[in-house]
Amino acid sequence: MKFLRIYLGEGDHCDGTPVYKHIVKLCYDHGIKGVTVLKGIMGFGEKHHVHRVDFFTLSEDLPIVVEIVDSSDKIEKIIEEVKKCNFDGLVVYWDVESIRIEKNK
Repeated sequence: MKFLRIYLGEGDHCDGTPVYKHIVKLCYDHGIKGVTVLKGIMGFGEKHHVHRVDFFTLSEDLPIVVEIVDSSDKIEKIIEEVKKCNFDGLVVYWDVESIRIEKNK
């Protein structure tokens, strides 16, 4: 299993669609086991431009993190698709072990 994390901005788009929504659709279409999109309240990247939300500043480009878990093959396919989008971001991934937790029935 691989864990893939993609850092991007809320304002990033791919073919007119927000990148995070594009990635979720890619994951759905590729049968990925799980994907989660997280919206940050503050952050900065390599360019050191701080993105934040507070009472006085309503940023339109807050940090977004997309987390994906699946097999190495599927993760590599998603990475190749994400590379086709034109945005400033960071993609990191690593091997993980997973345990499924389910409610008692």
